[in-house]
Amino acid sequence: MTLETTAKSVENKDKFINQYYYDTFSVGKIQLCFTRGINNVKLYYMENGLQIISKEFDEIEKIHLLEFIDSDEKILIIGEREKELKFIVWDLYSTGKAEKLPNFVDNSTITMKNLSTCLARTSGNILQIDDDGKVSSVLKKVENELKKTKKEKNKKLYHKEGIISKKHKKQSHYIYYDKNKNEDFKPIVSDKELWVLGDYERNSYCLYQNKEGSEIETLQLIVGRTTVQIWHQIQDDKKNKDELPNKGEPFLEYIWTNRIPVNQERKETRLRIENFEYGTNLHDKLIDFSLKVYWYIRVDKDNEESVKKKKGENDIIREDDKKIDEMEKKKMKENGNIRKWEKKIKRKFIIKKSHTVRHACKALEHLNKRYKHRNLANNYIVTHEYEEMISYIKHIVWRFVKYEPENFKLLDVRNNVMKSLILSDCNHLIKFILFGDEEIMEDKNGYNEKGKKVKNLVRHIPSNTLWPGKIFLYDDDLNFDETEDELKDKEKIKPKNIMELAIYNCNGRELKDTIVVAYLLEYYSRYATDCAGWMCTVSKAIPLLFKYNYDDYARKLFFKECFADHDHFSGQDPDEIIPTEYKARRNHNIKFRAFRPIDEMKSDKYKPYYKIMDKLNSFKNKIAEKFEDFDNNLGKSPIALRVVPLPSFTINEINENPKKKVNYDSRKIILNILWFIFIPRWYKIGRDEKDKLSPFSRMILYENNDDIYDNPATEAIIDFRWREAVNFILSLFIRFLIYFFCFGLVSWAYVNHSTIINGKFLFALIIVFYYLAIYQFVVEMLQISYRGPRKYLGEIFNSFDMISIVLSVTVMSIMLKDFTFSDGFGGINEADTRLIVGISFSIFFLWFESILYLRILSNIGIYIYFVIIIFKSIFPLLLFMLIVILAFAHTMFVLLSNPRNIETKDSIYSGNVTNPSTNETLNISFKSKSNDNPFSTYYTAMMTTYLWLYGDWVQRDDFNFWAVDVFTLVASLFLIIVLQNMLIAFMSGVYEEAKIKGRQTLLRHRAIIIADYEALHHIHYWNHEPDPKHIYYFGQSKTIEEWYDSRKHDRGAIYKGFEEKSTFTKYIFKERNYDKHSIWVYEDNIESEIEKIKIMKNDLNDKIENLITKLNEKKKNNNEINIGKLEILKNLELK
Repeated sequence: MTLETTAKSVENKDKFINQYYYDTFSVGKIQLCFTRGINNVKLYYMENGLQIISKEFDEIEKIHLLEFIDSDEKILIIGEREKELKFIVWDLYSTGKAEKLPNFVDNSTITMKNLSTCLARTSGNILQIDDDGKVSSVLKKVENELKKTKKEKNKKLYHKEGIISKKHKKQSHYIYYDKNKNEDFKPIVSDKELWVLGDYERNSYCLYQNKEGSEIETLQLIVGRTTVQIWHQIQDDKKNKDELPNKGEPFLEYIWTNRIPVNQERKETRLRIENFEYGTNLHDKLIDFSLKVYWYIRVDKDNEESVKKKKGENDIIREDDKKIDEMEKKKMKENGNIRKWEKKIKRKFIIKKSHTVRHACKALEHLNKRYKHRNLANNYIVTHEYEEMISYIKHIVWRFVKYEPENFKLLDVRNNVMKSLILSDCNHLIKFILFGDEEIMEDKNGYNEKGKKVKNLVRHIPSNTLWPGKIFLYDDDLNFDETEDELKDKEKIKPKNIMELAIYNCNGRELKDTIVVAYLLEYYSRYATDCAGWMCTVSKAIPLLFKYNYDDYARKLFFKECFADHDHFSGQDPDEIIPTEYKARRNHNIKFRAFRPIDEMKSDKYKPYYKIMDKLNSFKNKIAEKFEDFDNNLGKSPIALRVVPLPSFTINEINENPKKKVNYDSRKIILNILWFIFIPRWYKIGRDEKDKLSPFSRMILYENNDDIYDNPATEAIIDFRWREAVNFILSLFIRFLIYFFCFGLVSWAYVNHSTIINGKFLFALIIVFYYLAIYQFVVEMLQISYRGPRKYLGEIFNSFDMISIVLSVTVMSIMLKDFTFSDGFGGINEADTRLIVGISFSIFFLWFESILYLRILSNIGIYIYFVIIIFKSIFPLLLFMLIVILAFAHTMFVLLSNPRNIETKDSIYSGNVTNPSTNETLNISFKSKSNDNPFSTYYTAMMTTYLWLYGDWVQRDDFNFWAVDVFTLVASLFLIIVLQNMLIAFMSGVYEEAKIKGRQTLLRHRAIIIADYEALHHIHYWNHEPDPKHIYYFGQSKTIEEWYDSRKHDRGAIYKGFEEKSTFTKYIFKERNYDKHSIWVYEDNIESEIEKIKIMKNDLNDKIENLITKLNEKKKNNNEINIGKLEILKNLELK
């Protein structure tokens, strides 16, 4: 059993916690409500520990019981006031209000003293036990009361009497109104579905019309092809337009859409009115009404693409239309893949602002899909009217967000309206939801001039968990604007949260047009300093930033404050959290060390086992402590405890049931040991299933930016995951060393024709060699299959892996022709020179491969990466130098390959010789002529030209020809003075760069190994602990501070800089002159206004303090200047 924890800020850790009455909580499907017994209830997400809302109830003094009811949409609260039980139902997501209920318990038997014995909570129920032992359900009584209240509210009378219709002057527009009240009704709008080209059927109903003098106020409901809208207009012919609300033009009050896919919208699938009735009562301006509409839709999306290829879209539409006609005639609700959907719209639904705003958000999405699908006519007037309509809908949402932020937050939790806003590209509205009024913000990083964080109202909370029964994305949410010639992504990506959706929705756009991604990243990372749960969606979405080449956002994200200053946020002392084995070490030489927090609850069943293990661990820690203290005068290092602010970043979805316990008996352990020794590990997922990897591993597969590794949190994650991966690499290294040893002994026996090594032993070595060769070759083939040939060959290490295996196996196979069991290679008379060359090359590559394996060691590996970085940097220059050498070699080969008419420089030798028989002295001289022409072949010409780099100008010593001197001069100037010195200078600069990037490259290659290891089958010998949700780490305090200070120039809001480049203009929401006449009345949110005033007051105080400081400094400077002037005057007077 494990205890799930969330890294969350605890203010005033050292402050004594007040003693409340008692803690009471209730657990829902995705949320938890909690109280300490006072009259305050807090609602939390269980996934990330974030607080959704907090509410105080003045009706009660103490709370005794809480319970979720009505599918977790309401909370039943049982409390007391003046020693009497009170029942309250808090409607969380519909109205946000608390409703009092009658007392459902017998006060004669239940008092405050015996409450705990008479009321009991069970799983999802509250039971009452009377003195006779009779048990009854309190929740059942509450549900019956709520149903009774609901029935009373629904007792409304509707009528059709008096409703008459007439056809508008425009074709297919039908007008309905009550002749007894609205005899002179004229429609204020006629065509408001601008994406429908041509005439279409629509029906309008008068909901309200009032004449006072020359002023006429009208409310009209219009049913179009896919929408139901309510428009409001106030006209007065005697007033100037500027004096009228919205200049006398109609303005939108309500809109609902049926969300039918764009490719299914046509005449046959239009909204059809089944019933419309007027109510008998009035509600301000909006008369009571009931509208029921229905429409037809095709639902088999899974087979749609294959059917389209076979039949064609037009044939499918014709078949669907026939089915719809049949359903209309026979009143059917289903016909094959065609369904009949219905919707009731009543005044009681509309007057709930949360319902209106939810429908408005869906309408923004609905309209934007039509706009992206290019359904609007290429006409300025139509485009202007469309933008105006969008503006009306945004204004409806903005008012709700501004005046009821808590209710909007609950609406988003329940209905995920942020998804619709993202798909609608409502960037300005999203920015307001996240950051509020821009003029309140002093700095774009959320800080004022004194460095204090500016707090805004929280209107959106991230989550990966949907409300039960909800679907995050529908079939047409992501493919409504696809084209046939669009490049298809080989990896199927389906966003599962708001952050992923924002990135995916911006796929293919320019960076400047993806500002909504920057808004969300800034919002989540800003609050993540208080609670790691704010990054729960970001941790899932980070791989998509790299996949779609938005790594500029990722770079800014990884430089945010939460990645270095994210405290462990616990009331515990760090020494209580850091494992004992790490505290035993003095940790002077470590940068960051990650560990798993203790989250396993120990059972008393295994108490003796834990005692033994605790003693063994204690003994091990004491040994480590003694070793560290031996001849060590240094004290304890100042360390800082931190949390990686990316929840579940290393948790994958490969295992179908990761919490399932496996029974590791002796048989299974032995089989696992044999598997580990003899069988290569295969991958549990295929090349197209990499979406099952953890977000960390997917990020590694996509990223191409070393900056993310210059981060304490990233380094801590790699340190945490490296411990398992390095054991696997070490096992491969040991196998390779045995493989190398076998080849070395066999080849030594061949070269020396030695009979010292027994033939049978040599045969055993050969068997082991071939087995290990097959093992390593299978490992490489599995890697090629999983990674793909391009990625596999893209790494230099893999190339050397394959070359060392293939070459050594080839050479070994050739040597075996001369092998005998009796004396091994003793019967060889003379070794084959070509085979000796092959052995030498094999030995070279095997040594090189063994050196490359040492990259798993930090101290050695970093120098290997130095060499790789330097070689990659200078490779283009080396290639250019090689081309220049080849050019000069070709030139000299043409000139001197056959030098018949070119004078050579002969060496003349002279001297005196005495004839011993006659004693005659002779004077002798002769010339020595070289027959070794270094340019006789192109190969020798290349080698000779290359030696020019070392000052060996052999052509000047052998040839006396002016052309040779010219080419020698040009080569010395260009090849030696320019290129060689350029290489030396470039090497020095590259080395400095390699020193900086060496550790980043080391971490990057380790991360690649970790990502590859994650996809493999893992062999365990006991139940393995899954990766924790949160990774804790500690490091030298100065190291973290140095990193944080070094990134000061990269701080600031993530969207800073990108916003100025964006194609949209700055937009500020504000009240409109028709808001006071709207059917939606908002009372000023007192709490939010008080909060704004407090923020403005604090900011004003900070500004005043800064001005006073500057004024004092200025006075001080002026005083110093005046004192200086007085001293000069005194000196003049003295003189």
